Amino acid sequence: MVCGNVGTVTTRARRGGRDPVRDLQDHGPSHAETPAEPLGAAPWARVRRVQLIRREIREALSPSALEVLFDHAELVVEGGEELGGRRTGDRRLFATVMITIDLGHCAGQVREPADEATARRVAELMEAEPRVHERLQSLAARELARLGSAEPEELSVTVEAAFRVEGTAMLIDVDAMATLARRRE
Repeated sequence: MVCGNVGTVTTRARRGGRDPVRDLQDHGPSHAETPAEPLGAAPWARVRRVQLIRREIREALSPSALEVLFDHAELVVEGGEELGGRRTGDRRLFATVMITIDLGHCAGQVREPADEATARRVAELMEAEPRVHERLQSLAARELARLGSAEPEELSVTVEAAFRVEGTAMLIDVDAMATLARRRE
């Protein structure tokens, strides 16, 4: 009979599934295995494995956030009909819609602080958000229709919007122009 460690085989499974030699080849030495090197002197590590799933953090305004913001908006509308239009059959209407949304007024309904930094970030997100531009287009069409005693669907509307921030207030200036074609009989 043979005694001792003869015939004892240690496999990766018995050691917890890790092979230190292979790990060193795949990942390089750990900080515990190498002496400390000054910052900037470390060599670039080779990538032997690629990441399958790319993770990103994106910020966007939710539909409910837009509702809260526009529910607290103050509007000032100025405009009217162009005098002496280009063609006798068309009417042109112009309007400036000034929208003020103060985060201080909706602070009780949002999680973020109602400060200038948040207002700046929200304004940036609003400016990049297609739903905001659609809403501004719809709002301008409604106001132009009211000014011209027409239905919004009868108007061909173009809109330009400018976003800025003063303190905790976001200021959106919308310049809108609409053409209403008169029906020829």
